[in-house]
Amino acid sequence: MGLNNEYNLLVFNSTHHALAAERVLKEEGYKIMLVPVLAEITADCGMAIRINTNSNPLEILKNHKVEVAGYYRVTKKNLEKKIIRLNK
Repeated sequence: MGLNNEYNLLVFNSTHHALAAERVLKEEGYKIMLVPVLAEITADCGMAIRINTNSNPLEILKNHKVEVAGYYRVTKKNLEKKIIRLNK
């Protein structure tokens, strides 16, 4: 049986922004996970935030002046991985 998985990923250009985003999103009640950036995505910071696909935290982060370098949808089905950039 194959493994199917879909989630969104926020990436940052600095550890400072990744940690600030983690704090803000947890305070706002989002279910998130701090994870390493996928090898297929280029970012200056090695940390990313994994968040469910029903969430769009970009406006909240913008209001808190947290810079996001990229927002992606990651879909895994069996051994295939598809990454789509959702912003910029």
